[in-house]
Amino acid sequence: MSYERAPRPALEVLSSGNATGRPPLIFIHGGFAGAWCWEPNFLGWFAERGWECHAPSLRGHGQSEGHGDIHRFGIDDYVEDIVHLSARLAGPPILIGHSMGGFVAQRYLERYPAMAAVLMAPVPANGLVGAGVAMAANAPGLFWDVALAHEFGRRAPSPAMLFEAVFGHGPENGFSDYGERLTDESHLAWGDMCNAGFLDTARIPDMPIKVLGGDGDRLIAPAFIRSAARQLGTQAEIMPGLGHALMLEPGWDAVADSIDGWLIAQGF
Repeated sequence: MSYERAPRPALEVLSSGNATGRPPLIFIHGGFAGAWCWEPNFLGWFAERGWECHAPSLRGHGQSEGHGDIHRFGIDDYVEDIVHLSARLAGPPILIGHSMGGFVAQRYLERYPAMAAVLMAPVPANGLVGAGVAMAANAPGLFWDVALAHEFGRRAPSPAMLFEAVFGHGPENGFSDYGERLTDESHLAWGDMCNAGFLDTARIPDMPIKVLGGDGDRLIAPAFIRSAARQLGTQAEIMPGLGHALMLEPGWDAVADSIDGWLIAQGF
């Protein structure tokens, strides 16, 4: 299958808070999601604590343009979306990326300036293959449903299984509105994340980087979150009682507290 790079579409950006002299925060969502995943909790919480916050929907996601071209978009296209947003801000940002968004953030850091980065349940720099093999061994039903979703779209597998994989809870626990917002994900971006040589962390300059994840994450298990941290020369923080959607699950406030406290400790 061949792909060509698509032109840059218009992006949805959710913003909260005002410029205060601190670096702006850019929240980068993961696969199947959009800027909406940051809105219920993180955007307002961080804005109330004096942060200028921006959450884009990457092309083909959320309310951004490009849904019909989703499979033409790769990780570098998503990086261009963050570059485009960063250029509108007063200075280099702090990136907060979740899952695929953590992979996008690492690619950005190879090439563009940032003040710091927080990677939440990130896809490791050496790719998804190891995490996929572990999932296939430990949760084969989940593995095949996620694979079906990537290949044929989010509605191809069991909706309840995919929903539980992403959010750590079944839809009966009050998350059904979020599940309806999930989109398809790019085959090209998925291929980039399975390529062990796609990222080169040696090209990321020395800067503050925090890596964290949930001890119940069934998509990016704690072992792979720790591996992602080691590749970046740091140690992961594993949050108890949490799964993959760290910004939406009960206990999200502990994640936000940890990130905010770490940023303050770095002098921001």
